[in-house]
This record gives sequence, C-alpha cells and structure tokens, in this order.
Amino acid sequence: MKSNIKIKKRKSNVLTTVVLVFFFILTIIPVYVMIVNSFKTPNQLLDNVLWFSFPLYFQNYADAFNRIFPYIWNSVTISVVSTVGITMIAALTGYAFGHYDFKGKNFFFMLIIVNMMIPSVLTLVPSYLVVVKIGIYNTQFALLLPYLATGSIMGIYLVRGFVEQLPKTVFEAAKIDGINDFQCFVHIGIPLIKTILTTVSILALLNVWNDIVWPMLVLDSDKIKTIPLGLLEFNQQQGANKGALFAGYILASIPLLIYFMLNLRSFMESLVEGAIK
Repeated sequence: MKSNIKIKKRKSNVLTTVVLVFFFILTIIPVYVMIVNSFKTPNQLLDNVLWFSFPLYFQNYADAFNRIFPYIWNSVTISVVSTVGITMIAALTGYAFGHYDFKGKNFFFMLIIVNMMIPSVLTLVPSYLVVVKIGIYNTQFALLLPYLATGSIMGIYLVRGFVEQLPKTVFEAAKIDGINDFQCFVHIGIPLIKTILTTVSILALLNVWNDIVWPMLVLDSDKIKTIPLGLLEFNQQQGANKGALFAGYILASIPLLIYFMLNLRSFMESLVEGAIK
C-alpha cells in the first residue's frame, strides 16, 4: 500500500515538473530571442533569428542607450516617487483598517475596494478631464496623482489582510510600556509587515513602469515622456534595424530586474507567509 502511494507521488511530482518546465520554456523563449537578436545587424537578423551570429554587434546597445536614456530617467523618477508614495499610503491605510476598530470601518473599506472592480479603461476619460481641469496636463503630476490614487488600492487590500493576522498582544504590551500608536506602527508594525510591503512596492513599480496608455493621453513633451513612449518612438525611428530596438527593450528592463533581485527574498517570504496564513 505504501509503495503504491509512493509511486503515485513520484508520478505526480514528475508530471508537475514536466508542466512547470514546459511553461518555463514558453516564458523564456521570447526573452531568449530578444537577447539573441539584440546583438545583430539587420542583415544578420534576416539570416537567422534563433541563434547568435558572429561577430556580435554591440553598437545596438550604444545606439539604444543614447536614444532612450532620457526616457529611462523620466520613468525612474516617476516610478520611485509613485512606488514610495503608494507603499506609504498602503502601509498607513491598510494598517489602520486592519488594526483598529472604528465606526463605518467596513463601509469605508468597501468603498475603496469597489474601485478594484471598475475596469481602468472606464476611468480614463473622467481622469483626463480632471487632469485638464486642474491644470496639470503635460506635467509629471498628471502621472503621479492618478498613480497614487489608483495604485494604492490593491496595496491597502493586501496590507489590511496581513495586519489582521498579527497578534494584537504584541501591540498591547508595547502600549503598556508607554509607546504611543504611531511608535507602535513604526517600530512594531512596519517590521512585521515589511515583506508584504515589498510585494506592494514590486506590484506598484511594475504597473507604473510598464504603463503606456495613461502617459500617452496626458504627456506631449518629449522631455517628460516615460520609457514605454520612448520605446514606441524609437521603434518608429529604427525602421529595419530591429536589433537596436531589442537592445532598448533589454536596457529598459534592467532597472526592474535590479529592484526585483534586491527584494527577491522578501517577496518570496511574503508569498510563503501569505500561503500559510
């Protein structure tokens, strides 16, 4: 009986491994093709798209960097401010909803969460009209304010659920020792929820960095355009030289990769803790 169970578990593990490897290959193939072709001249790219061609053509990266670096810098600026702001709003609001009991708590929380159910495309026109009306069209504030307002909703939801699982006896003991509410939040709450805050920051960064629709609506000046718009213009300028465009895609993804790698451990811990709870 036990041997049959072991055999079934092994078959299940093998099947799971095969499925995961299959999807990993499907995921990695586009990235591999992009990297391979980023080192090719137009003629090399026409000859072969699946394998490296020698000599490698590094000029694509120089051309791409010179053209899109201002856009990368604009995206870094917008993304850093937005991510920090979204994380702070999610931490403060989610902690308040998860830790305190007050009148109308569930009602106000539902008002926030209901915004998750509204497709973002339906809010484009109203948001655009508000941006034009208050006079921040074609400025970085036209990006920052909507990102802070809409990007923090998911974060509030995640932080609230995480905070509700924390033992309140820890906070009560701290208050007995003379620590006020804000000190409890900073010195006890933040360290306990730092893993979920990392997840919130990663999600916020991905949404802001990759957004193209909203910047396309509210930005006209090349000086403040973000990397998705920069890559779109770069694509139109390159014509047949797609190798430089692929190089631009890779350069544009490097800041995201660096941030994710620096916070990979905290991100995985938040997934494990969330699964356990």
